[in-house]
Amino acid sequence: MSTTDPDRTEPQSDGVPCGALNQITRIGLISDTHSAGSGRDLPTQVLEALQGVYLILHCGDLECIGVLDYLETVAPVLAVRGYEDPREPGGRLADATRVVEAGGLAIGMIHDIQWPSPKIATTGDGTRLVLTEGQADAVLAAKFGRPVDVVLFGDTHEELICRWDEALIINPGSPTYPGRRHRRGTLGTIGLLEIQAGECYARIIDLETGETSMSYGCAQAEL
Repeated sequence: MSTTDPDRTEPQSDGVPCGALNQITRIGLISDTHSAGSGRDLPTQVLEALQGVYLILHCGDLECIGVLDYLETVAPVLAVRGYEDPREPGGRLADATRVVEAGGLAIGMIHDIQWPSPKIATTGDGTRLVLTEGQADAVLAAKFGRPVDVVLFGDTHEELICRWDEALIINPGSPTYPGRRHRRGTLGTIGLLEIQAGECYARIIDLETGETSMSYGCAQAEL
């Protein structure tokens, strides 16, 4: 990755100890909470759905640092900033991108999957991605500064799970301001990622019903 591009920042890389590889590592996925003040305006259904996870990954548009503190009453949190998010010292909140290693997988985190470059475009309604077969490895390695197995992003408020070549792409949606699939005034979604022996299973949880609205399983890591 070039160090002379003024529009890029160095990805942050984090290793998360997750015990034996035959154990299941459960990770909570959340984005676009848009919380105010202390962050404790987050609906209780969010914390209930995240009970039992080892780690929570937040893909930005926090609006306040307090929401990370509130989520940490459930499990440790790592996050990336959205466009207008505050900053804090330390390693919990990365500026633009980061890579988290958990359960033998490299998980790339970014708020807006279209930036920083190379751009990955969304469809006009934001519900899907425009992906070219055979280009995932090169594009994702350029975006995150290294190969990744899983990509987490937010920004669109539209929940999504899809496969791009060998990579798993996940947008957990927004729990508080969900996208077009949801009725106005209802709760939205979070995501859960389960990793065991290099295999991962992702699902989206509808907070109104508590049920899985979409899911995807794949074998990813080379162990």
